[in-house]
Amino acid sequence: MNVRYLTVALLTALTLGAGCVRHAITQDFGLSGIASPRAKRPAAQAIDTPLRAVFKRQIQGAFNPLSDDARVQALETRLKSNPQDAAARLELGGVYEIYKLYDNAFEQYRQALQLSLSDGAAAEQAIAGLSRSARASRRAQEAIGPVETLLQQRPSAASWIELGLLYQAVSDLGKAEIAFAEAVTLDPESDRAYNNLGYNLLLENKIEAAEAELRRALELNPSSTTARNNLGTVLARRGDFEGALQEFQLAADLATAHNNLAVVLLEMGQYERSREELVKALAIRRYFAPALANFKLVQERIRERTELQKVGRLPLSAVRVPSAIVAEAGPTAADPPSADQREISTQKDSEDKP
Repeated sequence: MNVRYLTVALLTALTLGAGCVRHAITQDFGLSGIASPRAKRPAAQAIDTPLRAVFKRQIQGAFNPLSDDARVQALETRLKSNPQDAAARLELGGVYEIYKLYDNAFEQYRQALQLSLSDGAAAEQAIAGLSRSARASRRAQEAIGPVETLLQQRPSAASWIELGLLYQAVSDLGKAEIAFAEAVTLDPESDRAYNNLGYNLLLENKIEAAEAELRRALELNPSSTTARNNLGTVLARRGDFEGALQEFQLAADLATAHNNLAVVLLEMGQYERSREELVKALAIRRYFAPALANFKLVQERIRERTELQKVGRLPLSAVRVPSAIVAEAGPTAADPPSADQREISTQKDSEDKP
């Protein structure tokens, strides 16, 4: 009897005890396994802990590169002692670009151009930096004059390309074409020069001339993703969709190629065909973010067109979805990234790196 009562009492105690325990349930999406509830010993400080602290301050907005980056402080000290130090200005401009402080970078490159630069390489570096930062800060018009002045003293194909990019930024395509043509004349073996000229001709709707220049760029550099995508765009514009798809696929995978063709069709107003290409892209890669975003955009365009046909105007609550022209194969060593490239028919093949 006593044993039975004792057993019942123990079971009751266990039941009541279990009912009072509260388990915190956590889900670590994307991580495998369940963390052990046991306390862990504090880990030893990692070697890169100070660097991580800097990154954390940057994320939290507490990091100010103008006062907290030692490189900035050292370069500014050099410039205080010697304002004519062109090398320091070029290096400081590059640091500012890394932090996306384009106005600060613009001023350093502009002042560097006013100095007596020691050689042509330094002049090209200053012009390229000024062009990048001017276009990034929407000050291209301010940069055109200084670049033209230095070009009269030190003409080079690379600098003519930068001037062409500046003219493109202010929508002066005629002068941009002249600048790119000068670059081709000075360096007829530059695939970059031919690519830029070809893209500018495409913007001017000179389709046949654009195709010729882009094919010349690919003859010089068959691995140029930039020129390949631009040629794909040209072929699509003149109705050769199969040829365009082949060029896009040579520059990337098949899903990206279908997405890129869809973008060109979208820009041409062929919404149904664009949607078909996006469906093909998503059938290959189900959760392909650029294709999903572009699909949403093309559906919105079709809806707007239907509204226009029905009532003659857009609905008051029309949703404007941003374009998602963001699918291209990664750049190759021979085809470096550019800050002003579109990621489907890439405009330029310029080394826009500080």
